[in-house]
Amino acid sequence: MNPLKGPGGYGRVVNGIMNIVMCAILSIYVLWTVQNIPGNEALPILTPLGFAVSFVTSFCVGEFIGDHIPALAWGQKLTAVLHVKNKIGAHFISVFILALVMITSISYICTWINNVQTTGWDGTFAAWIMVYPFLLGSGYVVELIMLPLAMKAAAAISGFDPAAAPAPEA
Repeated sequence: MNPLKGPGGYGRVVNGIMNIVMCAILSIYVLWTVQNIPGNEALPILTPLGFAVSFVTSFCVGEFIGDHIPALAWGQKLTAVLHVKNKIGAHFISVFILALVMITSISYICTWINNVQTTGWDGTFAAWIMVYPFLLGSGYVVELIMLPLAMKAAAAISGFDPAAAPAPEA
């Protein structure tokens, strides 16, 4: 049985593609920001190893969140509740909910993992809030662009296209 085939494979592929892209961006921006804090310029922060550690941590968190929290479905339900019929408007709203859940979760959990032992809760929150606005904004834009591409790739790889699937019975 191929874990990348069928409806489950479709979800895994979309989640994987989106997490690769998002976690790379999150990692680079956070490491760049921390590297440029006065006093950190000479420290080995934004390095290939630093990137690898940051990427793996954020990818693991992102995969878990993406597999267990149906953020895109929540966004789609919100568009239904708001009676949004326009596909572009629905995409903007559903992706906002997806970005809000994923970027907030990944960025905060990774900040907590990397800071809570040395800076405590207050320092962890301060570090997170320093990078969060940019991460949320850029994550939203990247997800707006990448999600349709990831869905097309997932349909091709998994052999499952939810747009062509029969509607579930109530």
